[in-house]
Amino acid sequence: MKKVISLVLALALCCALFAGCNSTVTGTVNSSTPSSNQEGSSQSSTSDLSGKLTMTGSTSMAEVCNALGEAFHEKYPDVTVEKGGTGSGEAVPAVTQGTALLGDLSRDLKDEENPDDFTAVTLCLDGIGVVVNKDSAVEDLTPDQITKIFTGEISNWSEVGGEDAPITVVGREAASGTRDGFESIFDVKDKAKYALELQETGLVVSKVASDKNAIGYVSLASVDEEKGIKAVKVDGVEATEENVANGTYTVQRPFVQIYKKGSTDPLIKAWFEFLASDEGQQIIADKGLVPQEIEVPNN
Repeated sequence: MKKVISLVLALALCCALFAGCNSTVTGTVNSSTPSSNQEGSSQSSTSDLSGKLTMTGSTSMAEVCNALGEAFHEKYPDVTVEKGGTGSGEAVPAVTQGTALLGDLSRDLKDEENPDDFTAVTLCLDGIGVVVNKDSAVEDLTPDQITKIFTGEISNWSEVGGEDAPITVVGREAASGTRDGFESIFDVKDKAKYALELQETGLVVSKVASDKNAIGYVSLASVDEEKGIKAVKVDGVEATEENVANGTYTVQRPFVQIYKKGSTDPLIKAWFEFLASDEGQQIIADKGLVPQEIEVPNN
């Protein structure tokens, strides 16, 4: 009889423990670790959003994307942000093939890139600085002079008020959005004659800084006399974000991010919500860019 009573008591105790354990599990939300049925997916709240946000393409956009990515990661600690790429030409293939969620272009999508397949969001406007060595005597060039320099019609700095020295023309590789923007603005597509075609913005900066006779073009956000380069005025207008915003400095292009049309990925929605926030807009402005109104996905 004692054995029966002991068995009943043991069973009652187990049931009570099981009931208590079950209520604890269903009533607890782990803010840092997703539950098994959420693993690999992303949630819309700050506590639950997780996964990997990948973007690739334009190197001109690297600085602002990295700054935004760091702040986004602080807001969503369980999300890692990766930025890669060597040029705008990588953006469309990467998004199409699914190797990146977002594609970065420092230009608009081209007709041959099937723009109807993507949603394109303009993050900001960026001036393209026509840059020379910081010790160059040349401070101002006309659009016509810039065109002639890059097509080889003007080949000596003395022809535009500089020293008697041959001009070293530096450009970007064919897939570069900066090159596409620059060549379109100055109508030198398929006409430009480069001494060097470099893969990254930083390489152009380094080359112009190390060669007193060099000229090139980079994102305005990358112009820094402390790095050994300066942007010349174009038709008397300084290359500043203020002049980009008011339209007086016409050597400018958009910074664009694309994603697959119809995407419902919560990471993408959260990313553009962050970019549209006061914090995101301030980060963009702090990088010397002109913020634009951000279109947030409806999903």
